[in-house]
Amino acid sequence: MKKLFGLSFTALIIALSTLQVGVTSCKKEVTKYDTVTIINTDTLLVESVDTVFAMDVAKWDAYSFLTDALVAPGATTYMNTGEGIKLVAQATRYGLRLQTKKEIGIKDKTIYFKWKANGQGDFAHFVIQLKYDPTETDALPPVQNIDFPAFSTKNAVNGSYVIANDTWYYTRIRAIPGTDKYQFVTATGNYDNNGGTMIVDKEVPVYTKHGYLSFRIGDTFSASTYLVIAEARIAS
Repeated sequence: MKKLFGLSFTALIIALSTLQVGVTSCKKEVTKYDTVTIINTDTLLVESVDTVFAMDVAKWDAYSFLTDALVAPGATTYMNTGEGIKLVAQATRYGLRLQTKKEIGIKDKTIYFKWKANGQGDFAHFVIQLKYDPTETDALPPVQNIDFPAFSTKNAVNGSYVIANDTWYYTRIRAIPGTDKYQFVTATGNYDNNGGTMIVDKEVPVYTKHGYLSFRIGDTFSASTYLVIAEARIAS
């Protein structure tokens, strides 16, 4: 774990973090305190803008959990389908992460994801995240990202929520006014604020409100595990 050097420097960093000025850089130096991420290095402004992300692989990047490297779209990585962008595991125990091509801001915004997954009858792990450095590993505990509550097929691990194969889920991540927390809600049938049946309702602290919006297949016992993302958007 990296440490901050000196009380005055720590106070300065926390003050800058409180300003919530979205910035981007090739790599961020962070300090982790449980679920708290404090950004120490950042260089470019990022605005929080309502956005509907195109479900087209040309508009997204993907990184292999096996190599931590950027991978090209294709039949064995990620591809366009009639239902949305489909990601496939790279090997047994190794998934794939889909993410926005550039950092986005989420301050005072709500994130929406419509998605489904299939673990092929075995355990598979799925996580929505805000990624700070795309080249850093997605191993636990997270260092260069904020992981939102996880999902898994077949059985739960470390508090993950068990989901059914090939069932559409609707996740809404809402900024809670006046706080650094986001309400993470997932429902079936539709979004919870549009008649869906809520299955997850958690609060997650997010102190640095900009990064690469990501969705990953993590640990998986089947090399045929897949994830389909039909919708991704940011709204006020």
